[in-house]
Amino acid sequence: MTAGVAFLFALAACGLGAGVTSGVAAAGPKHASGGTASYALAVGEAFTWILPLENETAYEDWDSNIEGGMWLPLYFAGTGSKPGIDDKLSIGDPPVYSDGDTTVTVSLKSGFTWSTGAKVTSADVKFYFQLLEAGKKKLGNYLPGLMPDNVKSISYPSSSSFVLHLVRAYNPTWFTGNQLTWIYPLPVQAWDRTCATCPDGSAASTQTGAKKVFTFLFSQAKERNVYATNPLWKTVDGPWVVSGYDQVTHTASFNANPHYTGPTKPRLAGYKVYSYTTETAEIDALRSGTLTFGYLPPSSLGEESYFKSHGFAIKPWPVFYNEVVELGYTSKTWGPLVKQLYIRQALQHLINEKLYIEKTMGGFGIPDYGPVADYPGSSYVSPGIRKDPYPYDPQASVKLLTSHGWAKGADGVETCKRSGTGKSDCGAGIKKGEKLSLSFMYATGTTSFLEEVEAFQTAARDVGIDVALNGQTETTMFSIGGVCPTTPPCKYGLLAYAGFMWDYGQYQLVPSGTNEWGKGNFWGGGYYTAKAQRLITAASTKAGLTSLYADEDYLSKDLASLWWPLADYEVVVVKKTLSGWQHLNPYANYNPQTWYFTSSPG
Repeated sequence: MTAGVAFLFALAACGLGAGVTSGVAAAGPKHASGGTASYALAVGEAFTWILPLENETAYEDWDSNIEGGMWLPLYFAGTGSKPGIDDKLSIGDPPVYSDGDTTVTVSLKSGFTWSTGAKVTSADVKFYFQLLEAGKKKLGNYLPGLMPDNVKSISYPSSSSFVLHLVRAYNPTWFTGNQLTWIYPLPVQAWDRTCATCPDGSAASTQTGAKKVFTFLFSQAKERNVYATNPLWKTVDGPWVVSGYDQVTHTASFNANPHYTGPTKPRLAGYKVYSYTTETAEIDALRSGTLTFGYLPPSSLGEESYFKSHGFAIKPWPVFYNEVVELGYTSKTWGPLVKQLYIRQALQHLINEKLYIEKTMGGFGIPDYGPVADYPGSSYVSPGIRKDPYPYDPQASVKLLTSHGWAKGADGVETCKRSGTGKSDCGAGIKKGEKLSLSFMYATGTTSFLEEVEAFQTAARDVGIDVALNGQTETTMFSIGGVCPTTPPCKYGLLAYAGFMWDYGQYQLVPSGTNEWGKGNFWGGGYYTAKAQRLITAASTKAGLTSLYADEDYLSKDLASLWWPLADYEVVVVKKTLSGWQHLNPYANYNPQTWYFTSSPG
């Protein structure tokens, strides 16, 4: 037993569990104007991309959340603590579907203006689509067939409305949640240029010009050293504007936009975002007062009493996300192994989700048996994936392997004895005498996650599966693992990021698995079956939730990836003088727009 696990046993005895809300201040007290709040991103994460058109490595919730505070998305993800869209904070009225769900009409709300005083209009939406079409292949949320490919044409009947004419009928729930949430009206008046000194104009009105504008904006987004001074990033329609950025520490500062005309005007004067490379550094920042909103890592849950006695509130933050272990389907070395369903099933039977949640997460997590975790109360979760189809059962794992021609060798590792493609053979591409060995690349820096990975490795070893751990920083993992499945092939058998793998929210509310396991996926390791693709397509095109549930159930049982329990995003630790944060967003949007101090922050 590791020290961390022993520590959590002690905590359980003291009554600290998933329902902890101890020390949470009552919502709605009087507020003091002004002050600067601050929060910490999870260990190893950093705000590194400012443009709300994101490449693959910047396609993260913390980036889109910060961007969305400067440039308002058409539809805001999350209503309090519930999944869905917040109509109040959205710049667009609810969309209207017609012509058999092949036409979508959107009206922009009146009263929204840019910080220059110009109105937000459909011309800004048109500019967004010009850039999307020009640079779609460089974006993290794009797959062939998704927006803009599924839009036949767009008309702009007025300055406050636009109409999408779709290539086919789509499920309105899916299209609104997974396509319309992509749209950000962007300031054509300030960004329609091809160089820093070029005048604003109509460069994006042609395809060639739009590509040049896109290239220019992308290049500017990479220049983090001038985030705070670049005039491009000063034209905003959201409640915040960037005011500082340290390209070494990634600390970012934001001031309230004095020209903001939308709902829920910020009460803070500003806020800061901090990044840390270790859990210890984040805890020290809480103790020193650098942070007003931080978190307790699982390895530090024993410090709850200290922070409560020093003026902090404690509350778990569950999220509507997904945690998986990716499989390297295109790997020449490990691909033939993970392509076998029975091997995936044998591996899944070795993941003890309940134990991980109780002992390494301190009770702060929820089971995850498919494309989305078992988030309470969400209609987007199929009843079929609220149950574990492959519960922890090492003996079931052994039975699967022996029934397919595997037997332990002298070294205790399962070895293929019957090569071939028959029902009782090892499977295609697996040679006689080959050992059942897999490389497992995992993100370092989180003690509790390491304990889970090591527990899985031990369980695998006990049944004869050799799992070689390959710890890497998350940044390294993006460069090594994130470039597969095509060029080059996956360089791992298993791969897992700590905390969560897929973040639903802005860009994708409905967990259909399109981007993760659809054809041409970037994140699914090359997973593909014709049936999975039919079900994914049906979930996006057939109205209602029945097709979505069928899609989720199939991906769950086919083990498109291995399912792993989803840790709460954070166990938040917040200064009691800060309020307005208590309804924690299900998509991990900190949303400091709603925060305020109840007394002078000093």
